[in-house]
Amino acid sequence: MSKFESRLSAALDMIQQKTVYLAAVSGGADSTAMLAGLAALRKEKGFTLHCIHVEHGIRSIEESRGDAQAVEALCEKLDVPCRVYSIPQGKVAAFASNGGPGIEGAARYFRHRALRKEARRIKADRILTAHTRDDLIENLLMRILKGSGPRGLAAMPKSRGLLLRPLLDMTRQEVLEYLEEQRISYRIDSTNSEIHYLRNRVRHKLMPILDEFFPSWRTSLLALAETQSLTADFLEAEAKKRLQWEKKLSFLRLNEADFLNAPQILREEAIFFGANILTARRSGPVPRRAVVRNAAKKPAGQDLGPVRFDRQNGFITLKPVLKAKASSKYCNERGFSLLINEAGLYTLKGKVLGLGKNRDLSIRVDSSARFPMVFRNHMEGDRIIRGRHRRRFSDILGKAVHLVCVNVITACNADGPAAFIGISQDGDIIVAGREASETGVFKVSFIEAMDV
Repeated sequence: MSKFESRLSAALDMIQQKTVYLAAVSGGADSTAMLAGLAALRKEKGFTLHCIHVEHGIRSIEESRGDAQAVEALCEKLDVPCRVYSIPQGKVAAFASNGGPGIEGAARYFRHRALRKEARRIKADRILTAHTRDDLIENLLMRILKGSGPRGLAAMPKSRGLLLRPLLDMTRQEVLEYLEEQRISYRIDSTNSEIHYLRNRVRHKLMPILDEFFPSWRTSLLALAETQSLTADFLEAEAKKRLQWEKKLSFLRLNEADFLNAPQILREEAIFFGANILTARRSGPVPRRAVVRNAAKKPAGQDLGPVRFDRQNGFITLKPVLKAKASSKYCNERGFSLLINEAGLYTLKGKVLGLGKNRDLSIRVDSSARFPMVFRNHMEGDRIIRGRHRRRFSDILGKAVHLVCVNVITACNADGPAAFIGISQDGDIIVAGREASETGVFKVSFIEAMDV
């Protein structure tokens, strides 16, 4: 047994004689090593092993399918049952652009939903993910940069519910050494080098600088995470004890005097706890610490993202914020989204947009656009940030737009809505971009309908 397999064996949580493990495998180095190590330990440890691979529909079909085929081939070689779960192209990007938690957060949400679904299907006792100590440190740096509170800065737990991270005490270097020793190949995600993702900027830009000038920073950061774990546990317990939410039919409330008399940090933790209760079964972003802090300082009616915070009749209340519905003025009721990963000409069929049987909308996307990008139906809550203001389509082009535009498409990238493309009743095209320079990203024209 190799050193890697020995450490992996010690990290496994055998909860019964015939434990069923579901390994989440992307095809990258970490998860490939975990799968190979588990397969080597399976007979000795007496557990049952299954594999799941999730295609997120973010990258090109060729690359994504290549990853899935590589995982399937390895599972066949190791005699491990494998299931590939494919998320439709554009679904993750559309969710991220529509007020969601960004591409990485949206992908994580859909991935974990797929993992839980497969775990229920095979009656798995544990879902295994291949997070290493390097991932833990990267997450900590990202959360420091985002201004996270104690819980966000706490160390990534090795086990939580069904989830188990058996590689969390190992480094990526140890993973690579094991793969080389076993002569096992792995896939490299092309997006790992794209520095417009925060994780990649942290990994490729920030961490090398810290390594050069502060050699012991990793040890110090892990010590900080351990301290924050203890702090977060204490604050959460204290907030639950002193500020208890009362559940009503569709909202939560607590006594205003109790809230105002509590230390501010406990008020913040109480708001986060209440938001977690209300959003436990819903998708979407969590409140930002800065927004919650402002509400805790000066209690008044305001939206905190997924919840509405208010102060009325001697109570502090939290209510879920309903998702915006598609505007019937601007688009048909059918859902529609198109993922754009590269410059080119994209044709949207007329029956999708309700433009008539004989005309389609052709949109040419220039290379100056920021990818990935999603074209989707306009939603009532869509806003473009222009300067310091969030502008609706009508704010930008005038109230007359409501009278002439029968369809509007919203073009989104990682920063949110980038442009509105309006189609008038007469077939005219109107484009409103986030900035004047961005309106040239889209060249729009009608072409004759083509048979597919």
